[in-house]
Amino acid sequence: MFDKDVIMLQIAASKMDPNHFLMLVLLRFELFDIFNDNCSSKDQEVLKQWNRLTEEMLYLIIIIAGERYVPGISHVTKEDVTMREVIHLLCIEPMAHSSLVKSLPENESHETGLETVISKVAIFKKPGVSGHGLYELKKECLEEFNPFFYHYSRPQHSKAEEAQKKRRTQEGSDKALRPPVPPPFCPAFSNIVYLLCCDIFIHILKRIFQKAAEDRSNRWTEPMIQRALHLVGQALLEEKTQLEGSSTEEVTFDFSLKAQKTGSRHGKSLFHFLTKMKSLPSLKAQNDMIMWNLQMFEVVKCLREKSGPVASFSVDHSKLEESVQDKEKAERKRKAEAAKAHRQKIMAQMSAMQKNFIESNKMLYDNVPESSSQSDTAASVDSFRMDVDESRVAVGPQQGVCSTDWEAQICILCQEEQEVQAQAPAMVLTACVQRSTVLTQNRGKTLSPKVGTYPLFMPPDLAVGTHTGSCGHVMHATCWQKYFEAVQNTTRNRLHADLIIDLENGEYMCPLCKSLCNTVIPLIPVEPSKLNYESAEIVGQHLTLERWIQIMSCRIRGLRGTWETDNNSEKAADEATALFDESQAEFRSILSFGVQESCHSQIVLCSIIHVNDFSLSLDNMLQEEGKPLFGSLQNRQLSGLKALVQFSAAQRLKSSQAVIQKHFADMLAVLVPVPNVENTPSILEVDFFHLLVGLDLSIPALYQEAAVDLQPSAVSSAYNHLYLLHLLTMAHMLQVLLASHDCAVIGGRGEGDEAQAAAELFSIVSQHTDRLRAGVTGFCVEGVKRGVLPFLRCAALFFNCLTGVPPPEELSGTTESPESQLHLLCSYLSLPSNLFQLFQDHRDVVTTLIKRWCENTAISKALKGEMQIIRYPHKRNRLIDLPEDYSVLLNQASHFKCPNSSDDERKHPTLCLLCGVMLCAQSPCCQEQLNGEEVGACTAHAAICGAGVGMFLRVRECEIVLMASKTRGSPYPAPYLDDYGETDPQLGRGNPLHLCPERYRKLLHMWQQHCVLEEIARSLEVLNVMFPFEWQML
Repeated sequence: MFDKDVIMLQIAASKMDPNHFLMLVLLRFELFDIFNDNCSSKDQEVLKQWNRLTEEMLYLIIIIAGERYVPGISHVTKEDVTMREVIHLLCIEPMAHSSLVKSLPENESHETGLETVISKVAIFKKPGVSGHGLYELKKECLEEFNPFFYHYSRPQHSKAEEAQKKRRTQEGSDKALRPPVPPPFCPAFSNIVYLLCCDIFIHILKRIFQKAAEDRSNRWTEPMIQRALHLVGQALLEEKTQLEGSSTEEVTFDFSLKAQKTGSRHGKSLFHFLTKMKSLPSLKAQNDMIMWNLQMFEVVKCLREKSGPVASFSVDHSKLEESVQDKEKAERKRKAEAAKAHRQKIMAQMSAMQKNFIESNKMLYDNVPESSSQSDTAASVDSFRMDVDESRVAVGPQQGVCSTDWEAQICILCQEEQEVQAQAPAMVLTACVQRSTVLTQNRGKTLSPKVGTYPLFMPPDLAVGTHTGSCGHVMHATCWQKYFEAVQNTTRNRLHADLIIDLENGEYMCPLCKSLCNTVIPLIPVEPSKLNYESAEIVGQHLTLERWIQIMSCRIRGLRGTWETDNNSEKAADEATALFDESQAEFRSILSFGVQESCHSQIVLCSIIHVNDFSLSLDNMLQEEGKPLFGSLQNRQLSGLKALVQFSAAQRLKSSQAVIQKHFADMLAVLVPVPNVENTPSILEVDFFHLLVGLDLSIPALYQEAAVDLQPSAVSSAYNHLYLLHLLTMAHMLQVLLASHDCAVIGGRGEGDEAQAAAELFSIVSQHTDRLRAGVTGFCVEGVKRGVLPFLRCAALFFNCLTGVPPPEELSGTTESPESQLHLLCSYLSLPSNLFQLFQDHRDVVTTLIKRWCENTAISKALKGEMQIIRYPHKRNRLIDLPEDYSVLLNQASHFKCPNSSDDERKHPTLCLLCGVMLCAQSPCCQEQLNGEEVGACTAHAAICGAGVGMFLRVRECEIVLMASKTRGSPYPAPYLDDYGETDPQLGRGNPLHLCPERYRKLLHMWQQHCVLEEIARSLEVLNVMFPFEWQML
């Protein structure tokens, strides 16, 4: 119904006799004979039609008598009209500014008038890191809510009614949705109110209430009763308003009198039926509204009788409401007390049964030594805790006791709980493997593998890494295989399913949390080492670092003969690219499902690299968020890292020992001389944490031969880990020293042991490097310590997962300074707190090693500036800095011209958030070849800049585009908001936009935590794209 139709009906009602008008309405709805008892039917369909027509007729009367917010119809202004519209929109739910503007009607100037009234009726709630700003209705404006607001659609009416009832329930009020007090009609329309007190109106309501009171269920409906009660409330409010404004003699509106007197002789008055309805169970939902109408009858009666001052009537009204609420509270209290008494009775019965059982089985309880058993248990627990607390060392002969084994795991598919044991069914952890450039120190560098390059030598710039993430959910290996096969079979039949998950790459969604995964990690039980401290101390008196290096060299020299005898050069080259042979059915059966061949080789062949990148990523994330190293990681992150470390340590048992031994010899040659190993990289060309993990996980292979299967003892493993860590720490300190460029001069030698040891190290190094560089006469001790700290943090994470020794509790606190943190890390890793003391303790062997390290030709090239040097500590990568005002970006895009096109058309300027390059997207002029396929500029740039992962801002559309491969991407809201906390995609509204730091920080965390791929999969799952976008052409 249009507003002008309502105005025309109101004009007619104001000029006609009310009874005549309502009779015409009855005739128009074909209900005249129904309410005149001249027509009856037993046909259910006909009765439903009559009920529906009655509902519509009552709704029309509500609109004619109640909708007065039109200038000229009543004493209101245009601002009042807009205010009422906004109030009723916000009664549905809190709304954004743009939604309000779209919902409000526009005037002849195409304006809504929202800005002039919104602050009067609503409170603005600022947005968080997601969503948009919302306007919430002020409490004092809730009284203006009309449940039959004529601009509501049916869904809006239902939502508004449900929202208001829910609000009143939370506030402890009744659920009666009372009609608001309307403004008075203008004199020309004042006769409309008499529709609510004419005889026909009384007759219509009386017949409806009579049907309900007599419980003729097929003759009335609940919406009909709801509308009739609303009309009664409207009439009583009108009568109350007139009585408060004039004397009783001047008021001609007499609805309450007619409602009580008409038909009262036969007990069939409207008031009689209304009173009878309050006790009907079928009208329980309308009971609050019925009670409110009865209270209003009492208020109007008091006004007519003038039994007290007018001001007291509101008090009486509130007292009546309070009395009703008190009755309801008393009823709820009675029921609660009854339930409590019932519970007490049951508990008393259970207690009596327990006592009877104890009395009848007294002999069983007398034979249990409760105190002794409890004291023994407590003593054992205390002693265990004391042992763990006293030995918080993860490396070396003082290594503590492993206290972190796998807990009992529950398979998320079959819900069976099981311990992770060697003889139990295999269990796996969901995981997702992806390439990453989050840690890169040389963005844009492409990988170009050279012939003969060792695959586990990670360059220090960390150009492209491999990140392994996990949601932390565990399954049986057999359950997962069945689930994955079912997913493969069912997903192929879905439309555009390849856009969400890549079946060829073995991707699947976690059955529980729907995270994107593409592989699994087997859970390997942790084997605690039983270290004999007395034997370790005796061995330590004879086994020095120099002696350990000699033993390693002799062992490698002895094994090298077997390598040359058993393998020709071609076979050795083949084995260098494969760590697993064909007999590894156990592991291959787990990993061969759901993993593409390339991805499968990554998790099997390069599991060591996965451990490195996972540890570095976690440490980078913790430092970025300012969180402690231990105690702040989520369970899924710890479970993923622990599973990866244990699997990497165990996979050597099923690998070719000769290959692992050769790899160990090649890696160790970076640190110490190894026979027949040449062309090893310099200490400036490797990442030492990757080297640490590779050496520590492969050194047990030196103890195995073809005919003898030996495992290193706990003492041997302890000293192997210790001396490897010492060697790598010293080499990394020298690496930091040589890479430093802002060195400060150290004073005299009397500044402390640390300064003296550092000065002596500098003196030795400068002899082999031509005084380091011209103009540099010393180095910064604190700079070296800051550069080594990330290496020690990652090493602590690695050894915690490898040995299971808990770290010091102080490393879990957030108040530790870098100096105290370094001290705690050194203690946990069995290193001296003065790291320069390592060079003093191993002076005999280190002097020779420093000379060997510094004489490498790459060192001289780097110091001369002929080769790029990576500084330490590594800088933490972030997204580019965006301007606060979006118009700056628009101006920048307006000056951008395509480098490959001479026309003036500016295409689609797109900004890379990783490096800040402006690209020409979705244009054939900038397409490039990528792996033999034509792709757009953004796709080609993402392959170089982000290893396939891209995060772009389309400037003219004000929209973020997330990309994870050539075929997958999704839009994402831009971090720019207007003054109302909303984004403006496609710049449709044109409001000024400003950068929201919280949302941009959320984008940063999404990229740093490698969640871009998962976000794309989730968004595509929700969007259910029917017409896929060609992301490779972006």
